[in-house]
Amino acid sequence: MLDLIIRRGRIIDGAGNPGYPADVGLQGERIASIGSIESSQASRVIDATGLVVCPGFIDMHTHSDVMILANPRHEVKVMQGVTTDLIGLDGLSYAPLSPDNLRMMRSYLAGLNGNPNISWAWNTVAEFLADFNQKVAINVAYLVPHNALRLETMGFVDRTASAGEMAEMQALMAQGMREGAVGFSTALDYFPCRYSNEEELVKICETVAEHDGVSVWHVRKNDLGLIESIKEVLRIAEKTGVKTHFSHFSVSYPTTQGTSTEMLALIDEARAKGADITFDSYPYIAQSTLLLSFLPRWVHEGGPEAILERLSQAETKDKISAEIKALNVPWDKVVLTCVPSKKNSIYVGKTIHEAAGMAGKEVAEFACDLMREEELAVGHLSLLGNEEDTQRIMKHPCHMAGSDGIIVGDKPNPRAWGTFPRFIARYSRELGVLSLEEIIRHLPSAPAQRLGLSDRGLVKEGLVADLVIFNPETIADKATFEEPKQYPVGIDYVMVNGAVVVDKGKHTGALNGRALP
Repeated sequence: MLDLIIRRGRIIDGAGNPGYPADVGLQGERIASIGSIESSQASRVIDATGLVVCPGFIDMHTHSDVMILANPRHEVKVMQGVTTDLIGLDGLSYAPLSPDNLRMMRSYLAGLNGNPNISWAWNTVAEFLADFNQKVAINVAYLVPHNALRLETMGFVDRTASAGEMAEMQALMAQGMREGAVGFSTALDYFPCRYSNEEELVKICETVAEHDGVSVWHVRKNDLGLIESIKEVLRIAEKTGVKTHFSHFSVSYPTTQGTSTEMLALIDEARAKGADITFDSYPYIAQSTLLLSFLPRWVHEGGPEAILERLSQAETKDKISAEIKALNVPWDKVVLTCVPSKKNSIYVGKTIHEAAGMAGKEVAEFACDLMREEELAVGHLSLLGNEEDTQRIMKHPCHMAGSDGIIVGDKPNPRAWGTFPRFIARYSRELGVLSLEEIIRHLPSAPAQRLGLSDRGLVKEGLVADLVIFNPETIADKATFEEPKQYPVGIDYVMVNGAVVVDKGKHTGALNGRALP
């Protein structure tokens, strides 16, 4: 006897094959049969006539590390058909960390990942991942973050690691892999990751490769420029043989730094030489991050308490403001998304140029004062991409989807709420950039293969039943920059490990997710 039959759906299996009509039978957490199945063989039957049945989507770039623990229903993702979030991105997460370093990262990352009222009782990767097992709506896979390796080994300091410290990082990396992580992440524009040199990264990636993990990269654009920063990662991939994945692959900077054509040519050249390279992107032309990313390098050393102390000293703040002003940032394209206090909430949705005018201050001074008052928990988005690059990148066969979804703040980037239906509705159905079968390959199956999740990512007998059932004619993202927190339409059912989490477009409350090693 089956637990559930999905009748008369159009199966798009995730491998890029043409869709075909069939029934799907579920037993426990797995797909038991595909074909023609009698309805009497199951306790429940879902009529999927006119609907697509495909694997659950895997988000390759998220910032839901702790917010999913604060809101286990995780509607922001599951209503999009996402059944697995990859967490620990940008080298900025929370395990393995000692209690003091964990408290520091709670503060430092509040404007990116949030600082919710949860237990925060873990220190190791194993303890952190245990908090997800059948306690949240979707699955997670975890990357050991570079910040943890550096903080636990040498603190929040601006210097290169010694040979002994690099060996300690390797030991922590290996332990994290043994405890269930799928790889390593870094962001070489953020701190303390930015303090590392190529030798340190090679050593870490040697350990990742030994454990058959994947290395995931936010490249060093600010120091090297777009093209040279990609070449740095490709050199490390060649030296170590590590599986390599680029996060939020986009230009998103003045095109004088490089073009998407040049970026993709580098990937193709490396793959032709035998390197295992992939990348993800989101279907929007706006990026988002912490406002503190504009602070000069020397200001970050020592972590959040040291930053706030520097911002509180008049002479030091003037020096910081002068260096920020020298960056020549287009402040009219930088929009505030997360400003927690009631006093400063009037600035949310305004450009920093507009907000500074409202406050009667020069822009750099305003930014410094705002970060000090909000204890660094300020987020922003920047409209710095272009549609031509976005489409060129998503058409590449090594592409997969990642929302880079930030879910804190009153007006976050809509990509957190709309990425996956937008790929299908706008870029497949409306614009024809990719066929439905091909875009589905980019959303669950390529990510599952990249992360070594061999028991999911396809509609296939014997695999885990992470599934999405949607209407190909009506699926659409509704989130906008003006009203970002809107769920999509056209997604009728979502199953996670065989449990129905979205039923006729409504969240059931089922918490059947787990940490995937």
